[in-house]
Order: sequence, then C-alpha cells, then structure tokens
Amino acid sequence: MSSQAGPKRFIAGAVCPRCGVQDRIRVFSLGGATHRDCVACGFSDVLEEAPADELPKGRLDAPRTAPPMKGQPLLFHPPKARRRDSGPNDSDVS
Repeated sequence: MSSQAGPKRFIAGAVCPRCGVQDRIRVFSLGGATHRDCVACGFSDVLEEAPADELPKGRLDAPRTAPPMKGQPLLFHPPKARRRDSGPNDSDVS
C-alpha cells in the first residue's frame, strides 16, 4: 500500500463537525483509507465507507404507489353559450 497522500480536494458545502465553518473541509486518500481534515481548526478523521447493501434507504427508494382516492372525481362542464334573447319590448318599436 502507498503511504503517500493523494490530491487533497475541498468539498463544496461541507461543514466542519468541530468548528462549524463551511467550505474548509479537504478529502484525500492515505494508505488506502479516505481521510478528511479542516484547514480552519485542524480537525481530522478517517471516513469509513459502508458497503452498498448497508446504505440506509431514502425516500426515493420506496416503491411508488398511488394514494387511495377519496370521494368522487369532479366533472367539469363548460358553461352553455348564452343566447341573446330579445326582450319583450324590442319588437314593439313603432
């Protein structure tokens, strides 16, 4: 195994668990393990990688089912065209 550190990459949006500062976490490989450190406070630890079958299931992994329908569907009927009826006094014009 190699004891040299790989390239150190900053992780956008990562927050340091010790000091809480954002965008100061670097990730790198050393000796086959993934490490992270904070350039603001000096925090460092080794990240443990979980096998894919042990990852927690998220909300998008659940089977999709349609919710049960309640009540009755609404029917839309467009309004009827209104007729222009002539009033009773319109034909009496002399």
